[in-house]
Amino acid sequence: MPLKSAIKSVYSLSLAGKLAILYAITSFAVLLLASGLLYWSLLNHLQQEHQKLLTTKIIRLRQYFACSSELNQTLRELIDAEHHHSQITHSSSIHPGVPHHIYVQIFDADHRFLLESKRIERLPKDISFPKADREDMAAIAVSRARLDQRAYLLASAWAIAEENGVKHKLLIQAYLELAEDENLLVDFQKTLAAVLFFGVLASAFTGFWVTRRGLRPLRQVTETIEKITVQQLNERLDPSLWPSEIALLAKAFDAMLMRLDQSFDRLSQFSADLAHELRTPVNNLMGEAEVILSKTRSPEEYRLVLESNMEECRRIARMIDELLFLARAEDPKTEIKRQWLNLDNEFQTLKDYFEFIAADKSVDLVFKADHIRLYADSRLLRRVLSNLISNALRYTPEKGIIQVLAAIEADNAITIEVQDNGAGIDAALLPQIFDRFFRADKSRHNENQGSGLGLAIVKSIMELHGGSVTMDSQKGCGTQVKLVFPSLS
Repeated sequence: MPLKSAIKSVYSLSLAGKLAILYAITSFAVLLLASGLLYWSLLNHLQQEHQKLLTTKIIRLRQYFACSSELNQTLRELIDAEHHHSQITHSSSIHPGVPHHIYVQIFDADHRFLLESKRIERLPKDISFPKADREDMAAIAVSRARLDQRAYLLASAWAIAEENGVKHKLLIQAYLELAEDENLLVDFQKTLAAVLFFGVLASAFTGFWVTRRGLRPLRQVTETIEKITVQQLNERLDPSLWPSEIALLAKAFDAMLMRLDQSFDRLSQFSADLAHELRTPVNNLMGEAEVILSKTRSPEEYRLVLESNMEECRRIARMIDELLFLARAEDPKTEIKRQWLNLDNEFQTLKDYFEFIAADKSVDLVFKADHIRLYADSRLLRRVLSNLISNALRYTPEKGIIQVLAAIEADNAITIEVQDNGAGIDAALLPQIFDRFFRADKSRHNENQGSGLGLAIVKSIMELHGGSVTMDSQKGCGTQVKLVFPSLS
């Protein structure tokens, strides 16, 4: 349970707190590694220098015995001389002011005592010198020993002395107590621990401060976002004011605001248009009912009013059906039943349906498919083309012509164009032509009884097929609507 609570506490921290902790952990790991390397380097360096001090002492004694075998004052001074790290070639002189006294004992070949340092400190009985190779006169045996928390470096070597033309061997034993250097290492450990502790502490506070300062633009973005309301969706975040990382967020948020603003405007416009569209038939129903109820009427008059009311009810029902279709079409989970269609057959079905209507208006209706096959939903394709042909018939004058042409493009996309030479649409209105309830000719609203949803349905159906629809029109010169179905390859 305590572990789970700790994990929850970490997850509940602010981003600045989490980054500060991560920064502190990273700093601790780096400082710990650096401290370990520094300590190992110092320890290794001291060990090498201690060994050099000891071997240098023995080499100097060998040099002396190579020239003289007398146990005189010169030898005594050489044995009792103090040594410093700075006397060693290439020494780092870590603490040159601290003297190191090397204690020396000299024996003859039969291990009889000859001479020793004046202030020699006897080694504990449990510590013995390493055994030197009697035959190898250049070898120096070195070992380390520790007893009662005191460290020693021990060395043994043979030297050759000549007396009255006779050469004989001498055994040199020397040792160095490492107390001062051990104290240095302890002090260095404490210093590293202090540096590690305060370094991590400082890095945590510094990391928190730097993170808080670095996240200040994010807080400013948050404050700006909090000020945005439904009435202020036109507010924008200026990406140039923020760092590059947050500028991406600002751009994405501005794009989202733009989409929301556009969607909200469309929704508001849709609500207003829907209320306007429903108000007319409802007012008609209420007005006719009030008139017919104002006094007693004949059965024929009641029948006429009911027929008129039925027409208005059909109009409302048709509008509701179209709105429901649009709602389903905009659902990303909506699936359509595609199949391979022969456009010749589809066009023939449409021709059979519309040719009598076109004949009544003296409009020529031309279909051309060229045996093209299309992978689409037959029912939705017929609805798209029916809406476009109905619109074309509504605004094409007598003796006009409507053409429905299918073709295969260079990229294997299939296009279907519906062209007419009717009244046309003002080019300034084309960007809004596929909006719901939009009518290019509002003066003909009552005459044509259109709901203003036909082209919106066309656009939705094309989007369900992964295609697109475009319109090109000029006032008085006709209209051309182009449906593009993407290639399946």
